[in-house]
Amino acid sequence: MKRNIDTPTHAGSARGFSLVEVMVASVISASVLTAAAMVFSAIGQNQRRLSTFGAIKIGSPAATNYYDLSGTTIDSYDAPNYGRAATADLLRERFWEDISHASAVYCLGRHGLNTVRPVFIPGPADGRTLDSPEAFRLHLASVVSQSASVYQNWRGSSSDYDNGSIYILQPSGFANFLAVRAIYDIDVQATSSPPGTYVSVKRYSVNVLTDYYDIFFPDGADGVAFKPLFVFHERRARLKHDEGIYDHYKTAADMPFYNIWWPDPAAPSLGPSGVLPSSSYSSIPNGAANPLPSYATQAGRTSYYFTVPLFPSQL
Repeated sequence: MKRNIDTPTHAGSARGFSLVEVMVASVISASVLTAAAMVFSAIGQNQRRLSTFGAIKIGSPAATNYYDLSGTTIDSYDAPNYGRAATADLLRERFWEDISHASAVYCLGRHGLNTVRPVFIPGPADGRTLDSPEAFRLHLASVVSQSASVYQNWRGSSSDYDNGSIYILQPSGFANFLAVRAIYDIDVQATSSPPGTYVSVKRYSVNVLTDYYDIFFPDGADGVAFKPLFVFHERRARLKHDEGIYDHYKTAADMPFYNIWWPDPAAPSLGPSGVLPSSSYSSIPNGAANPLPSYATQAGRTSYYFTVPLFPSQL
């Protein structure tokens, strides 16, 4: 028997695009590419220059003290710079690692350069007396005399000082000695060539620079103070002593602790963010002075904010 074979219709056969279809597709493609090029151009023209890099004059004393370099200038990126923020992230991880091994943490305020970085510190007869940063500062001055002119007295908030150092102590293995695991120096320095503010956070161990990040905030952020670097919260039990404004810092239920701020390389400015204006915290319901203006403006200023106990090993 003869099989019937259907003949393919025209609708099922392969065919190409017509000239009209090709022209319409070309016009649409050109419009999309033109729009994309215009958007890319607008972004390129209006973006902040994140990779500006140049020489910053910080002076010979600072260059030598910070990095053991000769000369008066260093090379630094302008803020904001996300590469430097990545470096700051690494230092933050190192900081938390040091805290996890620490027996005690002491934050000290200062105006100028830190010229004191001991490796071992003779301990007091009773270590329990070192129950605040001020108690540690006084003890350090008694055993390392040159530190008395470097570190200054502060309580509650270190707002009076532009710079600071964080001593991270651990057991030494030797009787009557404290070992310094690391010292972190935070320095905020105004510059005139070019005008702006150069900031750096540096880690020293055995008096050797091991890690750091730095960033330069150009003119427009110069003269802006990034402070306080530290706030110390004392035990609530100390409220039995009426000490005026300092009573507002007696908030720790059991373990005294710090709030610590580092400058942020990813921030466009060193100045306040405006998230919490200090004018909103000028008083509390009973009319007494409120300490919040001393550190409320730090809110939103940086991603590098820490809450650190005075004695991490006791947690």
